[in-house]
Amino acid sequence: MNRLAPLAALLTLLLALSACGAAPKEEAAPPEEAATLEDLYGASYQTYIIDTITMQMGNRMDKDPDVAYFPITDNAPLTDYTAIDETTAFQIDAGGNIVILFPAGTVTDESHGEQSFRIPKP
Repeated sequence: MNRLAPLAALLTLLLALSACGAAPKEEAAPPEEAATLEDLYGASYQTYIIDTITMQMGNRMDKDPDVAYFPITDNAPLTDYTAIDETTAFQIDAGGNIVILFPAGTVTDESHGEQSFRIPKP
């Protein structure tokens, strides 16, 4: 007796059933409203995020003198180089902290690539 015969019959039956029509579509859940930085970090989120990123830039420069962050070297506010407001794109990491990504060339030389800054929950 051929051991593959029952398997072949099952596959044939499945193919025949699938040709009868597509399964009914499930209704998609309505998209959740995206949280904003203000929702996550409060009304004074800009000050907190700017201070945190500026501190991280200084720490990174201390560890790697080849990387120069424009706001630090120019003694200028971060907002001279990028906006930190309701338009700022961010991701949320597994710990629930936001991660802000700046495209290459925004806050340091383009050769250093995209820069990411993890903002701990206050």
